[in-house]
Amino acid sequence: MANRLLIRPVLRLSLSITVRVAEELRGDARPPGPVVLVANHSSHLDAPLIMSWLPAGWRRVAVGAAADYFFTSRLRAGLTGLLFNTFPVARPGRGFDRAATDACTLIDDGWDVLIFPEGTRSADGSIGVFRTGAAVLCVHRDLFCVPIGLQGTHEAMPRGRRWPRRGRLPVVVRFGAPLRAAPDESVTAFNQRVKSAVRDLTHR
Repeated sequence: MANRLLIRPVLRLSLSITVRVAEELRGDARPPGPVVLVANHSSHLDAPLIMSWLPAGWRRVAVGAAADYFFTSRLRAGLTGLLFNTFPVARPGRGFDRAATDACTLIDDGWDVLIFPEGTRSADGSIGVFRTGAAVLCVHRDLFCVPIGLQGTHEAMPRGRRWPRRGRLPVVVRFGAPLRAAPDESVTAFNQRVKSAVRDLTHR
């Protein structure tokens, strides 16, 4: 609720925002059970945009956030936890990652989780390697995955900036149709299918 009341108006003043939602997610429609949301990542705008424009049927969503950035300060950890229900994720090569345990606990408690499989923001806006954590959750827990594609966030606020560039640059958030792993589908294959879906959403 804080995202819609506090963050959404600020984002609207700073950006020209377009949101597209797949037919399967409109109104109060959503897949059954906890869901893993997966998005590309190139800006600190990504999580606020997604959380502020979640489809109507989504209320309890926790966000995986970089442990070495958001959880090294009590103030930052408390603020992001309050606004985005964050749980820590270790970026590649930066320590033990307890995210899988935390994500499973949240899912067991009925939460949806938002994960950025690249593990860090893209330096140039292109989609990098997708780590398999989100796919493992979906395959082993038989969970639906909702791919999300973000366009324009790198241009609006790339790494190194603390605020969006002037001019209300355009950004697009697309919530795609839910995906589910086939009974015989491997984690690697499903991970690639999710990445392809996210890439397609960023190029429409």
